[in-house]
Amino acid sequence: MASCVRFLQCAGFRFDSLFWDGPEGWAAQRNNDLWQTFQAVLSLCQSEKIEFLFIAGDLFEQEYVLKETVERVARSLAKLEGTKIFITPGKRDPLIITSAYRLTVWPTNVHIFSSGVSSVKIPSHNVTVTGAGWTAFHQERPFLDCFQAKNDGSLQFMLLHAKVDSDKSIEGFIPVRQEQIASSGLDYLALGNREVWSGIQQAGETFWADCGVVESRSFLNGGPHGVLLGEIEKESSHFEFRELGQRNYIEKDLLIEPEYEIVGVVAKLLAETSLEERQKNLFRIKLAGKQSDLEGIVQALQYRLEAKFRFVEVVLLDNTITQSKLHRVSAAKSYKSYPSHAQLFKNRLKERVVGNTGSETKEYWELVQRIGLTALEQGRIFDED
Repeated sequence: MASCVRFLQCAGFRFDSLFWDGPEGWAAQRNNDLWQTFQAVLSLCQSEKIEFLFIAGDLFEQEYVLKETVERVARSLAKLEGTKIFITPGKRDPLIITSAYRLTVWPTNVHIFSSGVSSVKIPSHNVTVTGAGWTAFHQERPFLDCFQAKNDGSLQFMLLHAKVDSDKSIEGFIPVRQEQIASSGLDYLALGNREVWSGIQQAGETFWADCGVVESRSFLNGGPHGVLLGEIEKESSHFEFRELGQRNYIEKDLLIEPEYEIVGVVAKLLAETSLEERQKNLFRIKLAGKQSDLEGIVQALQYRLEAKFRFVEVVLLDNTITQSKLHRVSAAKSYKSYPSHAQLFKNRLKERVVGNTGSETKEYWELVQRIGLTALEQGRIFDED
């Protein structure tokens, strides 16, 4: 039996998602970046002799994923002959009737967790891997209530797509509490819900971490993105976060002094970044100052920088409001978010309902909406497994 287990933890690929910050047409480039990162994960599994690959949710974007994408992922994972792969479906790719996970035949080295908590024992490694997948778009029950890993001498791992002690009330999420982790009897809990790396945490004797998403998608998700490499045995543990993201979204604050010169501002920004960074990453420059013509400065700076950066967005930051309310005067356009099929369906349905006020008619259209949204893979609030 193996006394030491090597694993790699990742999450949040969201294959075929259209949602990336950047100019129009950028989504195709970023999705290509995502495939490169996925291939880097597979290469790491081979070079580091990874025994267990944990994919902790949101492997696909259920609303947009293509059958050929799912088949490509399955074929790629099949090549990891020496690695056992465990996947827990997440909020964006739940295991519903029309789930992306049902679009292909998965190789024998892949195990996909379904509803409820279940365990897989691997005697050859003296390991037990436990998990629970999302089977609806809303989580209706907590994952770790009354959970206790078996005390059978094996290393106890668990995969969940969940938050830990979230202070915010987020629709569809029931957080995992620190005391639940501490009393779980697990050696390691692998999470994959956050946008950014959580760092290694410990509750009682249990180590846990959320690896964050492998690729950043917006300026709201700065910081490193990648995977977690772990090596665990009963008496010791070693963890290493490995950055794999192809590109970063970088924000820079810039105070415009009264005696500023546009040439000097450009020179300062170029001195702070390398040519490689300017061609690889996406930048947002946030300006603040007391000049009466800050908008003119923003436009002039945008014009000067566009030739120096592959993507740069100059915005005006009003110090009296929050960062989320940036006043954008950039000539660059962010990726346009198109309405989903479900949104189009609801809009058309609303047109039909106008003028029909009877109770029976209302019940009829509510039923039509429920059936329609089910078919379009959105809005499920009950388990389908």
